[in-house]
Amino acid sequence: MNDLRKQPLDVRLSALLDGEVQHDEKEELERLIATNSEARELYDRLKRGSEIGNIAFEEFLKEPVPLALVRKIKKTEPPQQNASRSNGLRSHFVSALMQPQAMAACLALLVVGGGIGYFLGAGSYVPDVPVQMAQAPVQKNWLDDIAAYHRVYARQQRHLAEVPPSEADHIVSWLTDSVGVGFKLPDLAPDGLEFKGARLLVAQGKPVAQLLYRNQENDIIAICFMKNGDSTDDGFDETIKDDIGLVSWHKGAVAYVVVGPSSEATLTKIAEKVSTQI
Repeated sequence: MNDLRKQPLDVRLSALLDGEVQHDEKEELERLIATNSEARELYDRLKRGSEIGNIAFEEFLKEPVPLALVRKIKKTEPPQQNASRSNGLRSHFVSALMQPQAMAACLALLVVGGGIGYFLGAGSYVPDVPVQMAQAPVQKNWLDDIAAYHRVYARQQRHLAEVPPSEADHIVSWLTDSVGVGFKLPDLAPDGLEFKGARLLVAQGKPVAQLLYRNQENDIIAICFMKNGDSTDDGFDETIKDDIGLVSWHKGAVAYVVVGPSSEATLTKIAEKVSTQI
């Protein structure tokens, strides 16, 4: 650890908070805080700022990684192995930074650090009150139900579907009558997806049709749709809910979604094809 005695007091106190001061300097700063009211006030402000930053950082990391970023990472070519140790270490470092968690952490540090630095540099006063992070109200929609269903049913083997793929005509008539939406079974075999049957679900108290496919990695990709009373058409909306990726859209009075593992880079491509066939 470096000797920070020649640095400004706020830098030294920040280092104390981070545990980056030597033992003798730590004792010196603790005595200063105990005996000097200005130093104690500055230390308390820095401590509260650090707590706010930590909370903001934790909240930021809870945000789902955008599906576009997942797709970009999955398509990125791995770094070539170099003979020299220095190049090898650099390649490992770049690869680590490409991980979504690392990228989110770097962005969060930039935003949080810059914000706290601005307030402290401007001399803004941080009130001595319990820290409460403002949060937008969470509204559960049908995609939450679909993600929960998929998390359970995608693990099934023998009982994946209610009706097997051999009864394709019955699936169409059954789900059309149950959901009130006419449709055709999309042919996704050219995309490496094998039709595995269908289920009838319930989301927000409404019947939902679920068509199940298995890809070449043995992952389940599902197409779900329901009547929602809205007559507007819109584009594709990509969402990630933990380990589940969803690409949703509306067509007429019907809401559609393609759902699968969040690591699946082709969900949007599948959704685009489904929207033209179903």
